[in-house]
Amino acid sequence: MAPIGLTDVSITDFVVNQRHGVKGLVDVISPKTLPSCYIQLPEKRVTSEKLIMEAATTRKGALSTPVIPVIDVSDWKDPSVAEEICEAAATLGFFQIVNHGVSVDEQNELRAAGRRFFDLPTEEKKRYWEGSSVSDTAWYMTSFNPYKEAKLEWRDYLKFEYLSDQVDFAATWPTVCRGEVVNHSNRMKPIGRKILEILMNNLNARMEEQTLMGTLRMNVNYYPECPDPKLTVGTGHHCDINTLTLLLQDDILGSLYARYGDKWLHIPPVMGAIVVNIGDMLQILSNDRYKSVEHLVMASRFLSRISFAYYCGPSYDSVIEPLRGVLENGEKPLYKPTTYSDYMKYYFARPHTGSKTIESIKLP
Repeated sequence: MAPIGLTDVSITDFVVNQRHGVKGLVDVISPKTLPSCYIQLPEKRVTSEKLIMEAATTRKGALSTPVIPVIDVSDWKDPSVAEEICEAAATLGFFQIVNHGVSVDEQNELRAAGRRFFDLPTEEKKRYWEGSSVSDTAWYMTSFNPYKEAKLEWRDYLKFEYLSDQVDFAATWPTVCRGEVVNHSNRMKPIGRKILEILMNNLNARMEEQTLMGTLRMNVNYYPECPDPKLTVGTGHHCDINTLTLLLQDDILGSLYARYGDKWLHIPPVMGAIVVNIGDMLQILSNDRYKSVEHLVMASRFLSRISFAYYCGPSYDSVIEPLRGVLENGEKPLYKPTTYSDYMKYYFARPHTGSKTIESIKLP
């Protein structure tokens, strides 16, 4: 139900058309019950019996459900590091890395910078609203595709595109977080490159930077406290469309989940860790050797949450198709060629419906 005196239409207007976002809804209106425009359809909700919070064991002590591996990458040249990364990429599609060289202090500075943006007055944040932003490379938005969604997601976000070939690409970014966001890219890019080199080497393929890291983007996701998390979703279930995602989450349990069969496997926060997941482009390039896995974010009743998703993707004009090296033994390609720009347009034109974008280019 909507708060007294506010209809579903007026709440959507306040959040989307007036550009207050869901944080503005919480700060200004403070609904005690969840507005119906955020109540997901029953078939879209994630119920508690579908969540795997901890690994289960059999009577003999073996794991009956998997655990997202935490990989120590203090020595990138250690063969076991490559083995663990490739195994995780080929099975669960997710893993976490620790001892990667980015300190907890640096991570906390980034978290604080992100919160500074979302704590700005609404009028200041509105300057970056997608479609009329004062910046060509920084945009503020709510939900995922609020103009087309039947139900909104409980999230605001600020997204950035890094244009390293332009000296002043960040000049128009919000000053409250600009330095930390630029620094984070400088820290994430070499880590992403190392992981992609390992994954390409396992495919006997070369590291083509334009194909794998030609675009670099980041979302700063903010999830305010929610009056009834079980009826809504922070970010609906989806697969990432890029090659590789490096995610810094915070320390709130029960937030991030990856699909495992018909259930959702918890990805718990680990102090200092970066969560890594495979995107659609890498699944296509590897002809399904690596798995791009659906994932989602649940809202929290009592705590706000912030996360930073760093996306490595192909250059926009790259033609993506299964690598020749993985097909050289007569294996048939599973996907038809597509440009990354066309794939992105198809993905962002639709809401999070649960249907996989990758199916649109799968060969019969």
